[in-house]
Amino acid sequence: MKNKIIMNRGALAAVTTISAIALTGCTAVTPIVEADSTPSALSVFEHVHGLGIDSSENILVASHSGVYRVDATGELSGPLGGESFDAMGFAAAGDQYFVSGHPDPSSNAFDGPNLGLLSSADAGESWASISLAAETDFHALTVNPNDPSRLYGLSSDGAPLSVSADGGATWSAGASIQAYSLVADPSSVDRLYATTPDGLALSDDAGQSFALTVGAPLLYLLATAPQAPGVLVGVDVEGIVWVRSAETEAWSDRGTVQGTAFALAVGAEGDRIALIDERGLVESFDGGDTWTVLTAG
Repeated sequence: MKNKIIMNRGALAAVTTISAIALTGCTAVTPIVEADSTPSALSVFEHVHGLGIDSSENILVASHSGVYRVDATGELSGPLGGESFDAMGFAAAGDQYFVSGHPDPSSNAFDGPNLGLLSSADAGESWASISLAAETDFHALTVNPNDPSRLYGLSSDGAPLSVSADGGATWSAGASIQAYSLVADPSSVDRLYATTPDGLALSDDAGQSFALTVGAPLLYLLATAPQAPGVLVGVDVEGIVWVRSAETEAWSDRGTVQGTAFALAVGAEGDRIALIDERGLVESFDGGDTWTVLTAG
């Protein structure tokens, strides 16, 4: 594939719009599915805020009505733990999951209007409130997949970056930054990426400061590979999928999504990529060269 960088005024406007949508988020409505019903992919994929891949290679889908699991056959199950909360922010480190957003209006399990930080240490079987209950709604949330004590979040109220070094029990303030997504670098404990309206930003001091990277596409979605240092996968504001195979390598394009891509995840070694777009849940096992629809939606 050819290498190319796209950075124009229209693209900048597009990523600004995408960021604004992320900050305003979803309105509180009655959940689409009941906790004990069989969900449809169409209803779950209508509002997807994040993706992950668990230790069994299942894809995790964080949606407006809870966190769901999709197995290798494309079968959808959930919401995990029977909790239909609005998972605006989602991050996974193996089988430990973190969620922020809004509680299910029909449930008394968690205080509203905001979830603060929830965590599951048992692959979604149960959820516990860790901190900031009723106070905070992280619309961007990331965890270092190789060190789940390191968490970063951007709340919907425009506050500075929140930084935790103890699994979300306590938080400190980082830099003030507008970003659509945050991604912790699994190979460097203090490295953090942010996709911003001005380009891909990098922090090497645990989110205390950021600098724009050189030569990166104007991305809004970004993901790393937990066991492949330097690998980055992103989607830009024009729908192009980009892959950087090593920190010293140039970005290469791997085709385009259909419509808008809403969430992205990368497997441990970097060859597997999963994303949600107008087709539903699609994935690639060759670094984005070819794509198949796992679950239509």
